Amino acid sequence: MASIEPRKGVKGRMSYRVVWYIDGKRENGRDSETCDLHAIAKHFKNLVELAEENRPAGYPKRCRGICIDQRPETEPAPTGRGRCEQSADVPTLGEVLDRYLNQPNHPAEEVQRIGYRRQFDRHVRTAIVTLEDGTRVGPLGGLPVTEYTADVDQAWVTWMQGRTHQVKGELVPYSAKTIHNIHGGIISPTLAYASVKGLIDANPCDSVRLPEKSVRAVTRDEVPTAEEIAYWIALAYQVSEFAGDLVTLAIATGLRFGELTALRRCDIDLKRRLLTVAGAIKERREPRELYRANYGKTDTALRTIRIPKSALFMLQRRMEDLPPQGLLFTAPRGGILHSNGWSRTWTKVVDLAQESGVITAATLHKMRHFHATELLAANVSMDTVSRRLGHASVLVTSAIYGHLTPEADQRAANILDAVMGGRQPKKRKKTKKEKKAVANLLHAIPA
Repeated sequence: MASIEPRKGVKGRMSYRVVWYIDGKRENGRDSETCDLHAIAKHFKNLVELAEENRPAGYPKRCRGICIDQRPETEPAPTGRGRCEQSADVPTLGEVLDRYLNQPNHPAEEVQRIGYRRQFDRHVRTAIVTLEDGTRVGPLGGLPVTEYTADVDQAWVTWMQGRTHQVKGELVPYSAKTIHNIHGGIISPTLAYASVKGLIDANPCDSVRLPEKSVRAVTRDEVPTAEEIAYWIALAYQVSEFAGDLVTLAIATGLRFGELTALRRCDIDLKRRLLTVAGAIKERREPRELYRANYGKTDTALRTIRIPKSALFMLQRRMEDLPPQGLLFTAPRGGILHSNGWSRTWTKVVDLAQESGVITAATLHKMRHFHATELLAANVSMDTVSRRLGHASVLVTSAIYGHLTPEADQRAANILDAVMGGRQPKKRKKTKKEKKAVANLLHAIPA
C-alpha cells in the first residue's frame, strides 16, 4: 500500500513524497513521486492504489499545476472533488477513524481498538468499489470523508458480498454477520462521529441496506434430554471435581465458555443468589495470549441473572479462600483456562460416557442449549430466556430455539380452547419421568 512521506527542504519548504512498491510487490522495487501539497499527495496516493500500485497516467513530474478539480482526461475514476485548498482541510475516512478511536473517552479497550484498526485495514482502507453507474471509487481509506456517500457505502456492501476467504482450506464468501459487524462496529460509528463533529451533514450509513443475517437454528439432536443431563453431571464429577463444577454451572446458568471462565468471586452474590456476567475471556493476536475483557460477545452479554439453588453449594465451595478478583475456574497450573485445556478434560468425560453406554454427543455449549430449551418448555417467556443467555435480541433466541418448544405452543392452544369453552385451563403436572430426572440432577451434585 502506498504511503506519504513528509519532507522538509533546506529553506523549510514542505513537500510530500508518495512511495509505493510497483504492482504491490516488494521484489519489483519502489517508485515514488513528490508533490508540493499534502492534498495533492493524498489524491495522487489514491490514484496509485486505484491503479493497483502503479504510476497513474496523465501526471507530470511533481504533479505541478494539477489540483483535484483540474484532472487530465486520462485520469481514471476520480475519488475527490473541489479545490486543493479546501481538500487540505477535509480529513479522509481513515483519518476520521483514527480520531474516533483515539478519543480519550472512547468506551472500547485498547485491544478492541487494535482489532477495529486491523479490520478497517483489511476490509475498508484498500477497498475500491464500483457504483451503480460503473464509476470506480477508492481506495476508501483515502477518500475525503465528505465523499463517502450512501451510494459509496452501498457499493462497499456489494463489494464485501463478492469477496471470499479461506476456511479450512476452502474459499467461502464472507457471511452477512461479518459484514454487519464491520459496518456496524467500524464504518457507521466512524461516520456518526464525523457527523457529530460537523465534518459531514449526516451519517450516510443510516439508509444503507445490509444483507439479512441468518441464524442457525439448533436441532433437537443437539440438545441433551433431562435424563441425559443427570448422567453428564455425574460422569463429569467422576473425572474431576473441577469438570463436574463447570458442567453444573453451565447447565444452571446457560453461560458461554468464555463467560464461565471469566467469572470471579466478586461476580457472585450468594445471599441474593445473583451472578453477574461482567466480562469474558478473549484472545489477542499480538502477542498471542488470553486476557479477561470487560465486554462480551454482544452489547447485552453483560448481565445479571438469578442462580438456581442446585448450584449454590458448589459455588460456595469454589469461592472459599478465593480473593475477590480471583477466577472461579483456572488452568491446572493457574491462570486463564484455555479452551484447548478444557477439551482435554472433556475428552475424558466423553470416553467415560461411551464406556457407560451414553452415546449422546454432548458438549459444554450444548448444556447452554439445554438450559434454554428447558426454560422455554416450562413456559418461561422468550424475553426472559433471551436476557439470561445474553442474546443481542429476543429475535435471535426465537430463531435458534423457538421451533424446539412445541409444548409451549400446545399449552397456548389448550388455554384458548378452555377460554372459548368457558372452562378454566388446568395446570400441567410433571410426569414421573420428569420428576425423576430432576431428582437425579440434584443427587448428581456432591454434598
